[in-house]
Amino acid sequence: MDGELLRWLYHRFLHDPVLAHTPDCTYSDGLILLIHFYGVIFNRSGHWACCRCNWPIGYRRLKLPSYSQWQKRIKRPCITRWIERVDAEVRDRLPGSDLKFADGKPLVVSGFSKDRDATVGYVPGGYARGYKVHLLIDSLGRIERFGVTGLHAGEPTVMHHLLRDADLHGQLIRADSNYDAKGLYGRIAVRGGRLIAPRKKPFTGLGHHRHHPDRLRAIAELEVSRDAMRTHRRIRAQVERQIGHLTNLPSGLWALPGFVRRLTRVRRWVAAKILLYNLNQVLRLPSAAAA
Repeated sequence: MDGELLRWLYHRFLHDPVLAHTPDCTYSDGLILLIHFYGVIFNRSGHWACCRCNWPIGYRRLKLPSYSQWQKRIKRPCITRWIERVDAEVRDRLPGSDLKFADGKPLVVSGFSKDRDATVGYVPGGYARGYKVHLLIDSLGRIERFGVTGLHAGEPTVMHHLLRDADLHGQLIRADSNYDAKGLYGRIAVRGGRLIAPRKKPFTGLGHHRHHPDRLRAIAELEVSRDAMRTHRRIRAQVERQIGHLTNLPSGLWALPGFVRRLTRVRRWVAAKILLYNLNQVLRLPSAAAA
């Protein structure tokens, strides 16, 4: 599958008339992107990917830049925009669903790391330093939206920003108790969707504050019985399997390598991993297999 991913990226980046010819540059943006994704696929650094001897024989005819040249070019904002554009193209080729899930995945770094952007936050079993990926995943496995922050960032706040320009008409988002916030219920309702998230302390009083109507509706649906709460958790367990698929692919996002530090670099690395995840699903579609 890694060979299929690389082949698809090669044709997409080097055969695009815009990407293949970058004005006033010896090396095109497409080649810079291909080198980046080649390293990401195999969880290796850009320094490794810029060495021709590390490429398959069929790709060694490419004229590669030096590592210092590549490093200067990969930081350009246009590269980030191209990654977002290609990811949107890949995502649009996947089937969609009106049922979505919101969740987060911590990306922990060593306690001895000098990374100034890595923050302290809660992880299962205690506290750690690192980053967090915030995900909105379709029930069919398509990653709709994502964001990368320090580990301290709260899920409702980040999801509030991720959905600021989203069209959620007729869509239902299921989440865990971390997303139970009035502001997030309001944001999703304004966009035409509906959120269902259990309270941190279910089956207790509501106090004297005003609550969003969708939050009251979610409480009524989830707390009508213990079975309703278990049903919600069983349906939402799909997102755990999808995140497991994201992390267990050979090119998946299972951990941050030691050379991926600082927020800008982590975001670029995660964006590439998510594009590869969506592309892996596209290549597994029956239509892609037939082609």
